[in-house]
Amino acid sequence: MQRGFIIFMSFLVSSGIFSCAKEKKETSFDIYRNYSLQNNGVFFSVPPGIVSILLDENQEGTEELKQVLTNVNSLSFLIISNNSKIKENLHFADIDTKLHSINFVDLAMVNNGKEIVKIIVQTEENKVNEMVVLVSNYNAFFCISFKGPLDISKIASLAQPENLAAISNLDKFNR
Repeated sequence: MQRGFIIFMSFLVSSGIFSCAKEKKETSFDIYRNYSLQNNGVFFSVPPGIVSILLDENQEGTEELKQVLTNVNSLSFLIISNNSKIKENLHFADIDTKLHSINFVDLAMVNNGKEIVKIIVQTEENKVNEMVVLVSNYNAFFCISFKGPLDISKIASLAQPENLAAISNLDKFNR
């Protein structure tokens, strides 16, 4: 009987280990891809260096955005055109909630009456490894993901309300 108990316990322990190993942790990339598919959106990545071509040098915040981009390894966009103002707010809140469920935290938010811009970050061991900018306006919802070893002081400089317009100009990728 004791041998049967040991075999049974060994089975339970090994089953638990294998089930944990099979369970894949959801990533931000999974969230963007799935959300795009479910909401007729567009999700794509671009080389971070290409963004500098589209930046308006006269726009406040352009230099701060360039500074953040220096350490970005991956730049991804989720874009969903809005059919109504109600839908716009749903996308914003839904993605925000999904990202918070995988340990993103709020950094800054600005609402100028025409659009809402929110910056959230995911940190690991006191390092920012992803910054996400959510931009919602009457035309579209944008989710821009900056992945890489990001400098928090550069992010803080970009997050100033007067500098966020540079990020909003990245809507050129919607064309």
